[in-house]
Amino acid sequence: MIGFLAWRGTPQRLDPIVARSIYPLIGVAAFGSMIYAIVRTLTAGDEVSDPVLAGIAIAFVVAAAVLVVVVTDPVRTPVRFAGLAAAVSAALLASVTSSLSTWGTSNVIWDNWGPLVVGIVILSFAEFRPGRDLALVTAVSAVIVGTTAALETTAMPDLASPITSAVIASTPVVLFGVGASVFSYRLSLLLSRSAESAVREQSGLSRRVRIRLRELLRESGREALSVEVVPFLEEVLDRGEVTEADAARARRISAVLRSVIITDMALPWLQRLERANPDALEADDPDELAESATMEQKVALRALITALIEVRTREAGSRVVVRLRKVGRHRSILLLAPYDGGETGVRMRFGASISVMNAVFGRSTISVADGELRMLFAYEPKPAPAP
Repeated sequence: MIGFLAWRGTPQRLDPIVARSIYPLIGVAAFGSMIYAIVRTLTAGDEVSDPVLAGIAIAFVVAAAVLVVVVTDPVRTPVRFAGLAAAVSAALLASVTSSLSTWGTSNVIWDNWGPLVVGIVILSFAEFRPGRDLALVTAVSAVIVGTTAALETTAMPDLASPITSAVIASTPVVLFGVGASVFSYRLSLLLSRSAESAVREQSGLSRRVRIRLRELLRESGREALSVEVVPFLEEVLDRGEVTEADAARARRISAVLRSVIITDMALPWLQRLERANPDALEADDPDELAESATMEQKVALRALITALIEVRTREAGSRVVVRLRKVGRHRSILLLAPYDGGETGVRMRFGASISVMNAVFGRSTISVADGELRMLFAYEPKPAPAP
């Protein structure tokens, strides 16, 4: 079952930090393929029979490179299939128009830069899309590139057969595409198995934590007794009588004990975090949505809030505000924090946290305006397991 699900899994979803770390390499590959296509077009001027189509091909290459860089940006929302399809379509259009611009003027079909660019574009999405999606676009791309090469062969009689030309042209697409599909599948499978092992270990750890929590409650109760109750009882014993002031003090001690030992431990984790940072955090969660989030979502949200509080503390700004709301079937999380930097600063300081949030929540909008950082995350809650 895990192997089947891994075919639909995305490495970025399971390990967003790695996706963020390899993003610069993706940018280098995308713009490197763009430069390669431009140089090859300029150096093959004698073979270009239609300069307009050659210019259109370069425009599609530029569009494909920009789409790859924008769509795979880990600070944005996770990559959708539409983003993959758009980037690969732009690369395919570049390949086809490049072939049309040199139609019938070259007998070296493998000199066409189009298939290599298509393969690099598909490979760029290996970390961001499931293996099945990569396999699908690889198959479609190989058919289009191979068909174009086969048809081009009819205008070049000195070349090999159409089948040979199709195989040669589609080889880069198949190699890069199959490599990307297998990489995505194998990495998703490995990470899924690691996550399953972590869940099993977590179940045992939770039991040990509950036992330790009961011990801590008893210890905190004994500590409160030694600090407040014991001196109070000794004073009453020394006087030999109980006054009205003693009764009032006893009620106050009882209220403190209930608050510290029982009430605080029963509060949702977001409210406990707010109590721990009263001057730096304002939590607005009337429906206690933070408590119903998954463990991954809780950890990611807490890490981001902690990072925002740390920056706020250093810059001595206003409080960080966290608002959780129900919007139909969806849930929204809005974070407001004082911040004087621009978008580049946000990426440098909070890029890793935002990448993780995007992986566990799904959709996000990040903006900086008037000294305020606004982060909006939306997600659909997972259905409760059947009894």
